[in-house]
Amino acid sequence: MSTKMMQTLADIDQQLNQLIDDGTDIDVETLYRLLADRQTVLNDLKAVPEMLDQVSWQEAINRTSDLLARLRERREKSANQLKRLQHGQRSLQAYNQFR
Repeated sequence: MSTKMMQTLADIDQQLNQLIDDGTDIDVETLYRLLADRQTVLNDLKAVPEMLDQVSWQEAINRTSDLLARLRERREKSANQLKRLQHGQRSLQAYNQFR
């Protein structure tokens, strides 16, 4: 049972990585769904700790850390793009005032 759940977790992680690496805007609903599914699988795995393979569990923990870091990086990149866009809009408004 835990092997199948670990594979499900790995599949979800792969989908999350693809979503993050897509390069386009992230579909927030898909992101929320995948994260909720991941949380459910993790909770199910934690409910039976005696059945967990320590190596697989450590790999899952490492993937979690990597996903969090990549999501933070993507969020910061988006925030910087938004700042540049807002600055550009303010500059354009200032320019249009003196036209």
